[in-house]
Amino acid sequence: MARWEGIDEFLKVVETGSFTTAARLLGVSKSYVSKQVNLLEDRLQARLLQRTTRKLTLTDSGEVFYRQCQLMSQQFEQAEAAIAEMQQKLRGTLKLAINSRFGVRYMAGAVAAFSRLHPALNVEVHSSFSDVDLIAGGYDLTIRYGRLEDSSLIARKLGTYTLSLCASPAYWKCHGQPESPEDLRQHNCLGSADRYWLFDSGADEPLKVKVSGNWVSEDGATLMAAAKEGIGVAQLPDFYIRQAVEAGELVKLHSSWSRYWRETWAVYPHGRHLSAKVRLFVDFLAGYMQQELSPKRELFVADTSIVM
Repeated sequence: MARWEGIDEFLKVVETGSFTTAARLLGVSKSYVSKQVNLLEDRLQARLLQRTTRKLTLTDSGEVFYRQCQLMSQQFEQAEAAIAEMQQKLRGTLKLAINSRFGVRYMAGAVAAFSRLHPALNVEVHSSFSDVDLIAGGYDLTIRYGRLEDSSLIARKLGTYTLSLCASPAYWKCHGQPESPEDLRQHNCLGSADRYWLFDSGADEPLKVKVSGNWVSEDGATLMAAAKEGIGVAQLPDFYIRQAVEAGELVKLHSSWSRYWRETWAVYPHGRHLSAKVRLFVDFLAGYMQQELSPKRELFVADTSIVM
């Protein structure tokens, strides 16, 4: 039996001086209130109220118990008020995990911008090349890319961005540009250890192409540096290479077959009673991505769909 059971009814009876009035204010029957108070007295093995046909009075035990319960009720109300305040004024710690391959460059900027708006909030940012265990690591949120595996986690789709093939002007001049995915076999492809690139095929599933090359890295900055030096072809996000393309250090392949749209997700452990810090950060992140990336080169398309 819940330890607080019957106490709300007891407090309301004392405050109003009437079982009938207490029942009306609580939205229950008089018999229910009377039963709850009787059960409370049985549980405490003490009489709390003296009942007569005209008046209700507290016993000595009832007086002591009433004062203590009234204090606890006030403290509970203060606790509720504190939680409500936190929902508006963010406090505590927001612990995030972001992918090191491409995410740090723009996600870190988004986190910093959000932190500036909420100076009372402590922020912990952890980056790695592999997906973290949200529950075991105690993370509030992580950012993931591509298709998500089925899980008990909650994911909100923030949008999509484009991956394009690029290389230095000197590399394209020397080796020519591929005209199909099959032509990539003739090129030095810079990429991660799995050695697969995905391309939009127009079908439900993307086209998966096996590539090879003499430069392997999980880090986007390392791949871009190698591409700038003319070592080979890289597949990198448009937003990531934009400045290098504008500076003439890299040249994008503009063929329709050479693009791949990848989804970006905010992933968190729980959807019910989502904390204000997570809810507001996810909303902020969706807006930040749309504002910072989409207007400039249509590199990022926002999406607010929810996956449960």
